[in-house]
Amino acid sequence: MKRLEIVSALAAAVAAAILFTGAAQASQPVAGQLITGYVTAVQGSDAIVINGQTYTVVPGSAAQQELNSLSPGQRVDAQLNGPASSPDSEVINVAVHEGE
Repeated sequence: MKRLEIVSALAAAVAAAILFTGAAQASQPVAGQLITGYVTAVQGSDAIVINGQTYTVVPGSAAQQELNSLSPGQRVDAQLNGPASSPDSEVINVAVHEGE
C-alpha cells in the first residue's frame, strides 16, 4: 500500500509539473510581427530595407547571417522581435520566397 501512495504522489507531481510548464509557455510573449515585401536595399550587415522601410538587424541573428545572400528585388519574410510600428523592433530572421 505504501508503494501505491508513493506512485500516486509521484504521478501527481509529474502532472503538476506538466501543467505548470504549459502555463509558463502560454505566458511567454509571442515573437513579433512578420513583414512580407521586396528587398529595396541591404545596408551593410546591420540593416535591411523592405518596401522602402529600413529595419535594423539584430547582431548575431539568423537575419544577419542571411544578409550577404540577399539582393534588391527579392521577396522576403522578415520576422521582427516586436511590432512593426515600434522603432525599437529589429529583424531576427529573414526567409526568401523562392521562385518569385
